[in-house]
Amino acid sequence: MVIGQESEVVEFKKTTGEKNEAAEAICAILNKHCRGTLYFGVDDSGFVNGQQISDSTKRDISRTINDLIEPRIIPTIEVLNVESKSIIRVTFSGHNRPYSVNGRYLIRVGTENRRMSQDELKRLIKNVDYSSKWEEELTTFTIDDIDEDALQDFFASAKAGGRLNMKTYDKERLLTNVDVLKDGVLNNGGYSLFGKDAKIGLKLATYATDDKVTFTDLKLIEGNIYNLVDVALNYVLNHINWHSEIGTRKREEIPEIPERAIREIIVNAFAHADYELKSEIEIGIHPGKIEIYNPGAFPDELTPLDFISKNLPSYKRNPLILDILFRSRDVEKSGTGFQRVNELCKQQNVTWNYRIDAYGFLFEFIRANNRLNAGLTEREQHVYNLIQSNEGISKSELATRLDKSERTIQRITSSLIEKNLVARAKDNKPGYWKVR
Repeated sequence: MVIGQESEVVEFKKTTGEKNEAAEAICAILNKHCRGTLYFGVDDSGFVNGQQISDSTKRDISRTINDLIEPRIIPTIEVLNVESKSIIRVTFSGHNRPYSVNGRYLIRVGTENRRMSQDELKRLIKNVDYSSKWEEELTTFTIDDIDEDALQDFFASAKAGGRLNMKTYDKERLLTNVDVLKDGVLNNGGYSLFGKDAKIGLKLATYATDDKVTFTDLKLIEGNIYNLVDVALNYVLNHINWHSEIGTRKREEIPEIPERAIREIIVNAFAHADYELKSEIEIGIHPGKIEIYNPGAFPDELTPLDFISKNLPSYKRNPLILDILFRSRDVEKSGTGFQRVNELCKQQNVTWNYRIDAYGFLFEFIRANNRLNAGLTEREQHVYNLIQSNEGISKSELATRLDKSERTIQRITSSLIEKNLVARAKDNKPGYWKVR
């Protein structure tokens, strides 16, 4: 039997002995079309030969794809029976181009996979949008698969905040107006936000130390984004310290870290996560810090400080998800989130830090009980905390973070050196200090 023919989005392989060649085809197709299908057990003409499939066959295919292709993708691997013959179908998609296989960048041309030239690679990188098209892809779910309570809460919050122009609640019209329902079918963004059986992951953990070694509490939760934002925020608020201040009329409870800043970073994590990798948002409560991890790569060559000092526009990985969270969660989408967090933290003398890696972005608030150095001025304590959290921090970055001149920073660090708390680094990297 012939099941079709090869094309720019379809590839046939006779056996799984051609796993490496299959990975090359997947990489090339992703760079050209962002999605495709590959079959094992089918020859180049489309004729079904079938093949022996053991318990480890699917696992071996998955491991090969994971090991050879960067950035990582999560393919769907299925065993099909065609006229009593077993074949394997691999469906895949990804929008984080360019993809490489064994360090080589390939492009699909007809049914061939050829190496990209430097000019082609540069054009691809230049033209690739930071935003993901994943959230626009249609699912098999309908309006009946919606979490009604979550959607009604969204409607009430967005309407009360003046960010939704609808007088009365109408489920279908509401979902259509916010671009998550088309012809009665939900897209990935809509189902991830409001699906009653959505599988977005959230890891909540409290640790005994600032290392991730011993935890005193651990929860792994799945649900829709709209509900998980509240779960994450409440978890943090219930695990930090509060103190009371007496106002003109009543006592006010103040958290050690500004609640609005925590909310902003949590919403940011859910709005900009890379959901194609099926990764989890992570919240870590440590004695000396609160960590919020977002499994989504930060825009290339940028840091939170660029958004604070340069007034850059927002980079939207998931525009639909961001728009809905913006409407209901008292946050902004104009790229000023880090500016607001920085200002809120400065007002309450809270230090923050960040770390960017290949697959995600971690933001941490330094807790008050990690600021224990007696005899330090407030400015000295801020500088000490930043150096302690990031020993590679430069004078210019300290100046930007604390809104001070580099001369002021130099004066503060000199005082810390005299107090034997920090020292100049001695590894030939100019302009930074380390904690003694």
